[in-house]
Amino acid sequence: MGKLFLLLFTLFSCLSPALSQASEANNLDNQFWNETQLIFPLVKTEDDSGKTMDKLSFFLNGNLRVGRNIRHLVDERIGFGFNYKHNKYVSFTPSYLYIAQQPTPGRKQYESRLRFSVNLGNSWKKFSLDDRNLVEYRFRNNSADSVRYRNRLRFFYPIKKDKKELFVPFVANEVFYDFQAKTFSRNELSFGISRTLNPNLSADFFYLLQKNKSGSPKQLNVFGVNLKIKID
Repeated sequence: MGKLFLLLFTLFSCLSPALSQASEANNLDNQFWNETQLIFPLVKTEDDSGKTMDKLSFFLNGNLRVGRNIRHLVDERIGFGFNYKHNKYVSFTPSYLYIAQQPTPGRKQYESRLRFSVNLGNSWKKFSLDDRNLVEYRFRNNSADSVRYRNRLRFFYPIKKDKKELFVPFVANEVFYDFQAKTFSRNELSFGISRTLNPNLSADFFYLLQKNKSGSPKQLNVFGVNLKIKID
């Protein structure tokens, strides 16, 4: 999987000069995103089938986003939170996120977010679904504070061989509703694969298409890698 990540990053780095002119003309940007999350289980329990699950976890996460056609850091994030599993179908996640951005040369903006999500999910024999309902209050230094609702629906289809899971393709769509503007302000469509590398490490490799109703750029083409590291 490391070779796949290197190949994707090299491909986009090579393509970025060619895409630069088109991006400027069409108000697009090409970016690379990474999120690394450290998960610390605090309380463990057993579900109805006797399988051990993390009832309560604390997590730390850091994000780096390289934009302007994958040439400059444009977004750095750090945060923390808790995940509480009420049962195998429902979990709750309160969290905090701090963001520093440099979307264009010479322009800086900062933001703090208080977030709370209700996560719903279920698995069947051949696929699974999850639905994240997230509300976030945004404290911004360069514009008025705002409240947003985000709904992300994801579909997973595990690929198995001899009953062993090899990797999991997924597709997701997330809509953003801004209560101050009273409009759906953003949509993110993504697809990729998840891979469990060992019991404590998993990775998502994905492509994401972001479309914004206002602001600049109006559209992002994103390749990314997210890592989850469990610290038992």
